[in-house]
Amino acid sequence: MTLESLVQEVEHLYSLPDVALRVNQLIDDPASQPSDLAEIILCDPALSARLLRLINSAFYARAQAVETVTQAINMIGYGALRDLVFATCAVEVFKGLPPGRVDMERFWLNGVACGIAAKTLAFHLSLPENERLFITGLLHALGKLVLLSQRPESYVEVLKRIDQEGLDMIVAEEQVFGFNQAELSAALLKNWQLPESLWQPIAFHLNPDAAERYRTETQILYVARAIADLFQASMFERANMQSDEASQRLRALAERLDLAPERLIALPGEINLQVTEMYEIMLPGWMLVY
Repeated sequence: MTLESLVQEVEHLYSLPDVALRVNQLIDDPASQPSDLAEIILCDPALSARLLRLINSAFYARAQAVETVTQAINMIGYGALRDLVFATCAVEVFKGLPPGRVDMERFWLNGVACGIAAKTLAFHLSLPENERLFITGLLHALGKLVLLSQRPESYVEVLKRIDQEGLDMIVAEEQVFGFNQAELSAALLKNWQLPESLWQPIAFHLNPDAAERYRTETQILYVARAIADLFQASMFERANMQSDEASQRLRALAERLDLAPERLIALPGEINLQVTEMYEIMLPGWMLVY
């Protein structure tokens, strides 16, 4: 099995709906207008409702309520719209996975936390178009879902090698599959025709020093993933975010981005409300129990 063969195998199982593909085409068309995009989105009432909830949430912190889809598109821009559409559709695509193989609520909570942390870090670093980092963080681990759903027995072998031999996750996955989950995630997003600026950082985020392009975005994703893991541990495992161990970890991560350690230490608390609100928007009806 190769990376390419697995992507081809799951292409029809995990394909984006027509609304996402049509939105993507219109955004790439310089002649398209917000009204054209609104017409497509309005054909999907659930997506329309989520767009309006998002634009009126703490994620964007608008002073006045936004009431129409066209108005929302004008305010968030085409890039953020594409992010929302692809993120929402990705959740739906993977919604039917067997619950015994992966805790989907925790998986998407981690993704949302990673996405918002990445977006916030990009803002602190004055990175242009920083909102695009949200979808990069949100979808960074899709490859793991595919491996768990399509190759569960082989992934048990990965976990065994990590546990018994003390191997790093990347090494164990590459030994068993010939590639790692980050490379598979990037290949899926590339197959979905997402921009290279989104899938390239995902491909290298487990080993950011190896990235040749989008190095800053890759480092941001590496740090955001670690923050998301700490954030999730604090929610479900009652881990102390203020502990010396957590603080030392965050200080080391801050050095990678040349940020003040205090800014990174404060980040989990800074994104808490946005994570909770975005999770509820993207996964209506899913309840966090912790």
